[in-house]
Amino acid sequence: MGSAPIKIAVLDMYDGAPNMGMRCIRNIINEWSNLRGHKIELNIYDTRGNCKIPDNSYDIYLSTGGPGSPLDSATEQWDVQYTKWLEHMLSIHKPVFLICHSFQIACRHFDLGKVCLRKSRQIGVLPVHSLIEDELFNGLEETFYAMESRSYQIIAPNDEKISWMNAEIMALEKMRPSVPLERAIMAIKFSEKIYGVQFHPEAELKELVLYFNEASTKQNIIKEFGIEKWERIINHLDETSPIQFTYTHLIPNFLDKAILS
Repeated sequence: MGSAPIKIAVLDMYDGAPNMGMRCIRNIINEWSNLRGHKIELNIYDTRGNCKIPDNSYDIYLSTGGPGSPLDSATEQWDVQYTKWLEHMLSIHKPVFLICHSFQIACRHFDLGKVCLRKSRQIGVLPVHSLIEDELFNGLEETFYAMESRSYQIIAPNDEKISWMNAEIMALEKMRPSVPLERAIMAIKFSEKIYGVQFHPEAELKELVLYFNEASTKQNIIKEFGIEKWERIINHLDETSPIQFTYTHLIPNFLDKAILS
């Protein structure tokens, strides 16, 4: 790309809700650009709040997680524009990375599986099991750990649609031999340029420690799940936590591939 800055667009799907995701994504992009010696131009688009969609001029696109249902918004203006944008990105082969809520909307729109509520909300640092070898997982173990915070899931893959798109399921959620429920799809390669995950690879260890130790967060988790759940989350956030490998590898791997492809 020569001496011109790498243009990166981030589609903010938080709809104004307080979050650490945007801050972590900015940090990852800035750390990556400094480490690789790349000049960047970074712009944020308030997609859900103001129907803002980036144009085709960017080299790389990232679309964030966010609150709420990925099903109820299908007829809202921002969602209609967003799914049209997804189709366009696919047709012109632009690199796009979809996080959690964005991933769920893409799966719903392309009918790649059943998007539904979980039996209970998932939150915490949990194992993800990769199914294929791919540049996205470079530097990660076959089973790696990631932050999950979701009430919805993608199950029952539509093999016909997945095959028709030349897409590929990349990862599933943790194994639960004692639970007679289907494991959710945790990552899909929609094309050679478009990836999506149903977890939060942008979650950074120190940010998570601060977040889960906030009085309101702690109180809400204890009220919903009990003290044991909060303690398990905190125990997964010590200085040896493998979640930091996900933070330092997964999105940077996508960025590396995006500028080389």
